[in-house]
Amino acid sequence: MKWFMNDELPNSKPGFTSRPPLEQRLAHRPDVLARLHELADTLEQSVGDHATADLAEARVSAQVRQLAREVLEQWAREANDHAPAQVRTRHREAIPYGKKKR
Repeated sequence: MKWFMNDELPNSKPGFTSRPPLEQRLAHRPDVLARLHELADTLEQSVGDHATADLAEARVSAQVRQLAREVLEQWAREANDHAPAQVRTRHREAIPYGKKKR
């Protein structure tokens, strides 16, 4: 009967490894971290000013769209930075792009 009455949350899901805190993971992505804080601020503001569900949804939806845009922009920049190195590793015969030497 004790297992039935246990109201403690499990520390982690089975097969789930512990992860570093979100703030630590996003330390090198300050724009994304700031946007997440703004999303939390929006939630708190909507609760604090007794916003209607429609208004709260509009506010949060706008923040989530902006977050998605910024995350994808960050991904694109990082993928673009890594692309030349990946090409050199995967295709050693590839000739680097650049002006021809005479």
